[in-house]
Amino acid sequence: MEKNRKVLILNVDRDNDIGIKTGASTPIIGFNNVLEIAKNLLINDPEEADGNALFASLKLYNELKDRFEGVEVAAITGDPMGGVEADIKLSEQLEEVLKHFNADSIILVTDGYSDEEIIPIVSSKKPIISIHRIVVKHSKSIEETYAVLGRYIKMLWTESPYKQYFIGVPGIIMLIFGILSLLDLTRVAFIYSLIVIGFSFIFKGLGIDEYLSSLRRAHFYEYVKLATYLGAISTLLSGVYLSYTSISGLEEFRIVVNEPERFFDYGAILLGHMMPYISLTILTVSLFFILGFSLYNILTENYDSLYKYPVAMVSAVVFYFVANEIGNILISPQVAFSNLFIYITIGFLAIFVTSALMFAVSKLKK
Repeated sequence: MEKNRKVLILNVDRDNDIGIKTGASTPIIGFNNVLEIAKNLLINDPEEADGNALFASLKLYNELKDRFEGVEVAAITGDPMGGVEADIKLSEQLEEVLKHFNADSIILVTDGYSDEEIIPIVSSKKPIISIHRIVVKHSKSIEETYAVLGRYIKMLWTESPYKQYFIGVPGIIMLIFGILSLLDLTRVAFIYSLIVIGFSFIFKGLGIDEYLSSLRRAHFYEYVKLATYLGAISTLLSGVYLSYTSISGLEEFRIVVNEPERFFDYGAILLGHMMPYISLTILTVSLFFILGFSLYNILTENYDSLYKYPVAMVSAVVFYFVANEIGNILISPQVAFSNLFIYITIGFLAIFVTSALMFAVSKLKK
């Protein structure tokens, strides 16, 4: 049965190294033509794996030429850019080879796994009875690793959001360094670059970029939530700054900065001066969240969560007055504690009454 079979030994070079490095036009058909091209290719580039694959095809030809009725060897090439263009060229050249030698089946010879992407095209023309992969100087796993790395590098260069972080952020850093270095501000450039990197890590790590991207398709109530967060964060940062400025001019602050071990002597006084701003910041941030999420729950018709917000608001107001009084006591320990006890007592009563009312209202609604 084998004696009646006509076999084509087909060498596939998908990225057209043969054509680029020898200048030969393809397809190449016949033992002597393939031999000549193989020698030219290795003379031009002794490390070229495709040259070894061509010689492997010739070796197979010598081994099989007496075993079958007809044996022919040929080489076809694709395109350096790969993809559809390469497959079209390979398909056209294979049809040309089969017109010259109408084989019953094909033995495929490649120099790596990427050439095997032609297998569906080849098998659609004629049956493939064997595949010979020629591995030269490097292992299959290394070659595949390079290919995978190549795909990831291309993905980082072309696909969002990867290109924003792996191309955009380094681009901004290089621009900052370039401009500030021209102004002899290299140290400042380094600091700003760290800030850019830090913001990038925060945005990616906390998923802020994904959240902002989702806002394009978001409902109005998502913008309410965003405004709530932005307002609370802005208030918090302002409160931190005001707390610092409230003590930065004090003599006690200068003493602690110069002699940190004296913090326990003056720490309470410094905290007392900061307390009004701390309590006001906490109160304002709490009100931002309470009002913002109340509106959010109304818009989303989640009315069951609304009952807890009046209790939270009363608690925030109570905390404000209690914290202010604690600040006064820290600054002047001789101040009587009577006001503090009054605030705490009234505060607990207000929280208790509000909680009871909200519980009763929620039961009536149900």
